[in-house]
Amino acid sequence: MKRGITIDDLPEKYREQVRRQLNQTRGAVTGAEQGVPAKAAGGKRREANKTELEYNRRYLGNQGLYERVTFHLPGGSRYTPDYMTVDAEGRITFHEVKGSYRLHSHGRARTAFRECVAAYPMFFWVWATRQSSGEYKIETF
Repeated sequence: MKRGITIDDLPEKYREQVRRQLNQTRGAVTGAEQGVPAKAAGGKRREANKTELEYNRRYLGNQGLYERVTFHLPGGSRYTPDYMTVDAEGRITFHEVKGSYRLHSHGRARTAFRECVAAYPMFFWVWATRQSSGEYKIETF
């Protein structure tokens, strides 16, 4: 199986949707300025937290598309990665960003992330954890 998928590999209706979203968010800096389409529990829109915004600025050059895709997993659960990026060659990468303070949801998110990596191997995946030093430990899948 080919590793990585490009925009051109997507069905036509999705290609146009991704291109429109990319054009709308070029140069955006914060979640609020991006017109964040993400939904939190209850269907309310939420914005990126400080750790996620810092990661987008430092590692993604403010080009990350915040919570743009929700994956439906085989067990019936859903998973929404923090950022989606599309590089110059059209490869799609999903990024999950976690802070250094481990909440109870951290393990649950890691499990959903691993399920998603296994279910959708055609994409590139990044798990980034902010260390107490301020640096990020970045794992790629």
